[in-house]
Amino acid sequence: MIYLDHHATTPLDKRVLDEMMPYFEGKFGNASSADHRHGLDASVAVEEARGRVAALIGARSSEIVFTSGATESDNLAIQGAMVGHADKGNHFVTCATEHEAVLETAKVLERAGKKTTYLPVDSDGMIDESELEGAITERTVMVSLMAANNEIGTVADLESIGRIVHDKGALFHTDAAQAGGHVLLD
Repeated sequence: MIYLDHHATTPLDKRVLDEMMPYFEGKFGNASSADHRHGLDASVAVEEARGRVAALIGARSSEIVFTSGATESDNLAIQGAMVGHADKGNHFVTCATEHEAVLETAKVLERAGKKTTYLPVDSDGMIDESELEGAITERTVMVSLMAANNEIGTVADLESIGRIVHDKGALFHTDAAQAGGHVLLD
């Protein structure tokens, strides 16, 4: 069998297994219970992992939140921002070829009365940045565009897109799960 969707799921990398084995066998502990040795050890390990992820993407450790996976992260970020910034507006922008985790979240937003704009893509799977700029209104809370498309391989110009979105006063979210380890992220 040739399996081509390793970003969705993959056999466990031996290096990851080696890193985790001590916590599976004897160093187990609740990282939120740092008032005893096992909890403290687990807390230190989590903070070290948080620091490694932060270094990978040029962030601060305090900006890293662990979830169960990319879908949960997309849902948390998008729905949290749309609810948390409801006083600004009710408009969400994404594109027609976005990952299902984002498209399904957009449907949830629409059922809750939010408005969604789905930008089209060209034959190469890229959005037109002038269309993006035109789609953002004073009621736009967030724009969500994936960093790298897992099906067709397009890689978005996050810096340019981010500048447009921020200049228009909206939040910018990107699902970079498919890009991590392949594209330099900051």
